[in-house]
Amino acid sequence: MMERLGGINECACYYGKRVATAFRFNGGVRIIGFKQGGNFDLRVLTIGFNPKKDRLGENALKLIRPLFNNIYVNEIYEDALPFWVKMKERGLINSIGTIKWEGNYDYTMSC
Repeated sequence: MMERLGGINECACYYGKRVATAFRFNGGVRIIGFKQGGNFDLRVLTIGFNPKKDRLGENALKLIRPLFNNIYVNEIYEDALPFWVKMKERGLINSIGTIKWEGNYDYTMSC
């Protein structure tokens, strides 16, 4: 499954008005966030049009995990919370920050 993602292609992109780092993989899989020393503030993980059960998101996280001491996830949607809780339990991220609950309000929680 990891070979399906190919190598990591790193590039810069804009996320809002800030310059972010994007990690691109085969099949439209992307991770976007902000590097801060040995930390990564992850904002977007998209698997493109691939089925959710193919573990592409998890495998993409496994590929970038060795690059950072800490990976924090912010601005995630409520319906994606179960996925991120699993990724934290598996050690692929360190913490979950802001969550966009239904109604588009942002709250900070510590997991």
